[in-house]
Amino acid sequence: MYRNSCSKIVLVLCLQYFAVTVCGAGDFLCPSLSSSHQFDNRSLPADSAKRLWIEDFRAFRNAVYRNDTAAVKSFFKFPLKGDTWFLVLSEKELQSKSSNEKFGAFAASDFNQYYSKIFPVHFITTLLKIKSEELYSKGAYETVELRENSTTTYKMHASFDKEEQRLSLNLNFNVVEKDEQGEVIDGGESTVIYIFRVLKNGHLQFDKIMLAG
Repeated sequence: MYRNSCSKIVLVLCLQYFAVTVCGAGDFLCPSLSSSHQFDNRSLPADSAKRLWIEDFRAFRNAVYRNDTAAVKSFFKFPLKGDTWFLVLSEKELQSKSSNEKFGAFAASDFNQYYSKIFPVHFITTLLKIKSEELYSKGAYETVELRENSTTTYKMHASFDKEEQRLSLNLNFNVVEKDEQGEVIDGGESTVIYIFRVLKNGHLQFDKIMLAG
């Protein structure tokens, strides 16, 4: 009996050490305790709900990092609003779709088909660099600027509007093309804005995608 008790104690200590070591390495590796999202909008006391949105942000980030499409999809309520079609389709595809059929609402089946275009590598790379606790405490966080190639850089600016109860993830691209003398000949900025809203129950729900620039 003594030996069994000691074994149980050692097992508990090992599990605690593992949890501290792994989760301490980066908060995007720690799965949220809240794996389901209730979209019934039932209100919770302010003290109970105030941190739920940042825990949900971490859970969303973990799901994106793991490429867990089902978990990512749990944050969405279909059909989607906004500019999603304009993000996932090329100009040629948009023209073809416009002439041959009406644009329908962006449905759950469309999400499955265009998942990688909604969340490209630029989104994933910058999302993982956001320090969630700083985002929660200060209401904003901006990643360092990353370079894709000789002409294009990108970064993400995350902000939380307490009054509107809205989380915005702005994925910014900047393109600068120069001639042989180093003079700027072309370029421009563009932004993909991923907007979440906080429900009355404190959880995050994806709202829409907007394009700017």
